Amino acid sequence: MKVNPQQLIDDGYVVRRQVVPPDRLEELRTSFETLVEKQKVIWARERKPDEVVDAATANTVEFCLYENTLGVSQQLMRAPDAAITLMALMCNPVQDHGPASWHRDIEPTGQAPLKGMQMDYVKNGPGYVQWNISLYDDSVFWLVPGSYCRPNTPAEHQHLLTRPQEPMSGGIPIELSAGDGVVYSHMGLHWGSNYSTKLRRTVHLGYRAFGSDSYPSVVQASPTCTGRFNNFAVKRTGVTIDTKSKCNHQN
Repeated sequence: MKVNPQQLIDDGYVVRRQVVPPDRLEELRTSFETLVEKQKVIWARERKPDEVVDAATANTVEFCLYENTLGVSQQLMRAPDAAITLMALMCNPVQDHGPASWHRDIEPTGQAPLKGMQMDYVKNGPGYVQWNISLYDDSVFWLVPGSYCRPNTPAEHQHLLTRPQEPMSGGIPIELSAGDGVVYSHMGLHWGSNYSTKLRRTVHLGYRAFGSDSYPSVVQASPTCTGRFNNFAVKRTGVTIDTKSKCNHQN
């Protein structure tokens, strides 16, 4: 699956059709659904890295190291090596259906000032990318094209202060059919719109670059998230992830 890295720099996002090939879609749906059911049991006790994925559902992790995901991420970051830093599954809520608030996945106190990261992104390209890959048709995710490389406009700032959970001028919904994916800059304004009772299983991934010129402003799910994929990353890329690095994720 070939991709033009300049498109991500120009727009801040790239939609890829059939990231999950049609002949693999049902298999992945079944495996991810198995993980959801297992997770419900695990939430009753303290979770450890090896309590969820097993041999029967290993294809979920292998998919994250697939040419359509890891391979495309390497192309977009122009990185000789890249590793996964985040694997999550976004599901339809059982009660609070939102919507969420518009936000950027950044934490300047733990990463760097937004403007500096944006300037580095434009000059050197992304050092980190995020994905949403839908296993069922999905239009929950919205973003503001181009917002990844600039601060909020006065109108956007006022919107965030007064109507953070409503559609924003300039924002667009990303329409994904089952198997499609959108890869985007975490620094852009984006929004989880109304979550309904409709079945939602959307794979949420993050990848960081090794060996490229850009600054890897990594946001991650938990302090141990990289450790869970370290063995897979070593096998796939030959690179060991620093599991002691600070992890922050706000999506």
